[in-house]
This record gives sequence, structure tokens and C-alpha cells, in this order.
Amino acid sequence: MEATSTVTIDCPYCSEPINAKSKKCKHCGEILDPQMREIEMLKRQGTSQVFMNAGGGAAAVGGSDAANAPPLKSRVTAATLAFLLGGLGFHKFYLGQTGMGLLYLVFCWTFIPAFIGVIEGIIYLTSSDAAFKRKYG
Repeated sequence: MEATSTVTIDCPYCSEPINAKSKKCKHCGEILDPQMREIEMLKRQGTSQVFMNAGGGAAAVGGSDAANAPPLKSRVTAATLAFLLGGLGFHKFYLGQTGMGLLYLVFCWTFIPAFIGVIEGIIYLTSSDAAFKRKYG
């Protein structure tokens, strides 16, 4: 019986020995195949749509996926809801934080959520658009 030897190389990212045919390092998780790496980068950016052909390579890399993207949240709308209906947690529901919205709703009789809602409204208005988008989408 003939022993089959596997050719190994050192991962360019973590220097651990891996199979020379590997497309992804089993130690550090980095993608070694250039096509797969580009596709993964596009997926992480979330701004492009990647179409795969039957062979597994990238057939087309196209424009934004606006049809499937969730709508962007407005910080002015969130602040307005926080000022007017913050005691009931409407701004939390708007921002997709359903659990916090329910918590505000349950404790609305204490008026503490209304006070916190005003503070959050001020925070929303004073934050930059980029910071608000990064935190709340």
C-alpha cells in the first residue's frame, strides 16, 4: 500500500502549516483563494450583490442591493418619537429595539421612561449622522 503524502505550505497570515490546496486556513480562518476573498469582502461591505455561476466563481458583481436592504432610520424621526412618545417606547420600536420598547411600555406609569426618552432624544439630535447610522442602521 502506497502512502499518500499531502503537500503543506505555511499560511501567509498566521504561518501555520496547511494543505497546499486549502482555500481557507483552518487555524486563523483567513480565506486564501483570491476569488473567494473578493466575494467575502463584497459580502461584508453589504453594498454589492454577488451572483454565482454553476462553476462556483463570481459571474457578476453588480450594484447596490437596494431592493432587499432595510430602510435607513432617521435620527430626526427617532428624536421626535423620543420627545413625544418616549414614555411609551415608540422610539425604541422605531429603531428595532423591541425588547427595550416593551420595557418602556411596561414601566410607562412611573414616568421614568419619559424622562429617559427626552435624554435619548437629545442624544439622537446631537450625534452625527454617521455615528447614528453605525449604531442604529
